[in-house]
Amino acid sequence: MVVQDDVREGMVVRDMEGRRVGRVRAVGETHFELEPRLLSREEFLVEFSDVRLVRDGELYLERTPHLLKLEDDDGGALPPRHHNGMDAEPVNLEDVEASHPGA
Repeated sequence: MVVQDDVREGMVVRDMEGRRVGRVRAVGETHFELEPRLLSREEFLVEFSDVRLVRDGELYLERTPHLLKLEDDDGGALPPRHHNGMDAEPVNLEDVEASHPGA
């Protein structure tokens, strides 16, 4: 199974037929952000379990039909579909403390 250390920003992502589907934009603990085109505003979240193999510095996805653009109300990406209880984007603690002094 592919793990976080196997994936780096900028890697080319391909489907199993070898067609290029984009590049890795950012890497998380359980997934990475897929940017389909250079300087694209679109992003897709791909779980490491969806990667079949890494070969010659490129990622090959097991399947791609389920890749959908996911957005929440502010236009940011939502957690991957197997997010184990995360229902929203993470919140920075200093932002919460600043908006709720004495909490």
